[in-house]
Amino acid sequence: MSQASAPKVKNNFFLFIKILTFFIFMYLFFKFVNQNDLINSLTNISIKEIFFIYFLYLFLPIAMAFRWFIILENFSKIKFIDLLRNIISGFSVSLIFSSALVIDTVKFMRIKKEVGYENAFILTSIDKFFALFFKIFFLLIFVIFYLHFYDEIVPNVILILSILTFFYLLIFFRIDKIIIYFFRKFLIKRRYKNIEKIFKKTKKKTIRLIFINLIIQLINSSIYFLIFLFLDNNLEFIKILIFVPIIELLGQFSFIIFGMKEFSTVFLLSSFNIEIELALAGALIYLFLEYLVIITLYLILNFNKINFLNKK
Repeated sequence: MSQASAPKVKNNFFLFIKILTFFIFMYLFFKFVNQNDLINSLTNISIKEIFFIYFLYLFLPIAMAFRWFIILENFSKIKFIDLLRNIISGFSVSLIFSSALVIDTVKFMRIKKEVGYENAFILTSIDKFFALFFKIFFLLIFVIFYLHFYDEIVPNVILILSILTFFYLLIFFRIDKIIIYFFRKFLIKRRYKNIEKIFKKTKKKTIRLIFINLIIQLINSSIYFLIFLFLDNNLEFIKILIFVPIIELLGQFSFIIFGMKEFSTVFLLSSFNIEIELALAGALIYLFLEYLVIITLYLILNFNKINFLNKK
C-alpha cells in the first residue's frame, strides 16, 4: 500500500466505525429505551430552569479559552477575545463532526503563523495534556474523598489510591524532564532545547493552571448536577464530580464512536441506579445546551462580521 493511500484508508476506517456505532446506538435506543418515559423525563424540566443552566454554561468555554490564554501569554500576542472567538469556532465545527480533536486543530491553525508549526504543535499538545491530566487528577481526588466520607470501604484501598495520586502528581511535576529526555533521543539538539524552553515557561504557571482547570471541572459538574436536580433526581454532587471527568475522558473517543458521550452518560449513571430514560434525557439536555451556548457565543463574537454581510 502506498503512503498516499494510507491516510485515506484510515479515514474510511474511522468513518465506517462511526456509521456502525450509529446503527448500534439506534438499535439500543429502540430496544432498551422507553420513548414515552424519555419524553416525560424531558418535559420535567422547565424553560426557566433551562435558561438558568444555559447562563452557567456560558462561562465554560470562556474558562477554557482563559486556560489557553494562560499557556500562550509568553509566546503569542493574540488577545483573549480573539482566542475565545477561535475556540468557539472550533466548538462549532466539532459539534458538526462530533470530535473534540477539531478544537485542537483549530487552535493549532490559529497560532501556527505567529509561533511556527513546531511551537504551535507543542503548545497545543501542552494544553491538551493539562486538560486530560487534571481530569484524571481531580477524578482520583474526588474518588478518595467519596470513599472516605460516603462509603464504607477497607482503609487500604484509600491508602493505595492516595499513594497512586501522589505518584501521579509527582510524574506531572517531572513530565517536562521525561518528555525532554525522550526528544533528546530522537530529535536534534536545537529542537529539544526549544521544547525545554517552552516547558520551563509553562511550569511557572502551574498554580494558575490548576486553579482554572478546577474552575472548569466545577462549572461542568454543576451543569450536570443542575440538569439532574431539575429532572427531579437528587444525584449527590460528589457523585457528579466523579462521573463528569470519566465522561469527558471517554468523550475523547467521540471522533470514532458516534454518541460516545451520551452512551457513556447512560452507562455510568446506571451504576448510580439512575433509569436509562432519565440518564439519556440528561445527556440530551446537555447536548442541546452545548449547541445553544456555542451558537450564542458565535453570534455575539462575530456580530460585526454578520452585520457587515447583511449590509452588503
